[in-house]
Amino acid sequence: MPILKFMQGERDALAQLETAQRQRVTPLFEIRPPKPKRAKDRKKTLRMETLEELLAKAGPHLAKAIPDGRAFIDGLHLTPAQTMPSGEHPLAYVLAKARESGVALVPVTGPERDSEYLSTVRAAVEEDKRGVCIRVRKNELFGDDLDEALASTLRKAGATRESADLVLDLGPIAPDDVSVLSKSLPGVIGGIDGLMTYRTLTVAAGAFPRSISDIKRPTKVQRADWLLWRILAGKEKPLVRVPTYGDYAIQGAQPPSTDAALHSGSPNIRYTADDHWLVVRGGALKRLGHEQYAALAQYLVEQECYAGRTFSQGDGYIFGCAGGAETPGNPAVWRRVGTNHHIAKVLKQLTSLHVP
Repeated sequence: MPILKFMQGERDALAQLETAQRQRVTPLFEIRPPKPKRAKDRKKTLRMETLEELLAKAGPHLAKAIPDGRAFIDGLHLTPAQTMPSGEHPLAYVLAKARESGVALVPVTGPERDSEYLSTVRAAVEEDKRGVCIRVRKNELFGDDLDEALASTLRKAGATRESADLVLDLGPIAPDDVSVLSKSLPGVIGGIDGLMTYRTLTVAAGAFPRSISDIKRPTKVQRADWLLWRILAGKEKPLVRVPTYGDYAIQGAQPPSTDAALHSGSPNIRYTADDHWLVVRGGALKRLGHEQYAALAQYLVEQECYAGRTFSQGDGYIFGCAGGAETPGNPAVWRRVGTNHHIAKVLKQLTSLHVP
């Protein structure tokens, strides 16, 4: 389960998966908050994008990204005050557009959602008959009464355990967290009331940093999320139920800062290896341009971790860019490339461990 921000590059990465790969992936899309944009005037003033702009063409975008599968949709990062001009809840709007495009979306809720959000989820559960996804975050997972929180959330959603997908989301984690979490999680998971009756169980975490602005040279970032799940799945005393693997792909678990989109930044490639990401960066885009991507791609194909041009669509683009057969692209293209390779890499790793 990749937890994605519903950015263009991430959607395109899913669309370019092979059919067999796509059938093994159930993404969880987060509706990101609106962000500042530069107005198209001479003064280059700033304005906040509207929800209409943010969610424009949501249905067609979803249909392209998951043409033959299903996905979860979460409005976690929206505030109760953020509504469509019509007064409709943004989550309800996206769900309606998905229905129009023939896309199977399952709404996501959790123990600490507001009443309007919960009403929107309950209405979708009643209309679509696809159940619900219960997303439990770290503070809730290790809270005083997890079972009551889960039972209450199910009641408010009008769902049962049998029609619910349970996601235990640890959020951002660091390598130093792995030891403690690998010891504490089995007991917490095993103690969940009715664990075996939930439709699916996923443990998700995100080890990619929120920002890579401090990375100046090729750097390896440890995939602590993968390491943690591998320890959990491979324990000598097996878990009561082995969870599906979930992560945040090549993006930090926390939403980017609101002004991040206002800075052109530097070209970078985020490449997933066995136990780390290799992050390579160039100089300032405004000063040195997008052509830097070709040199970054050339560096990458010469590294031992490069999986080869036929490994994924993303890898093919990296090879082509390095050799001049592909254009340098832009940040959205390289988000597609990195995410597509990441998902293909995770699926291959899971296959090697003989798990779904």
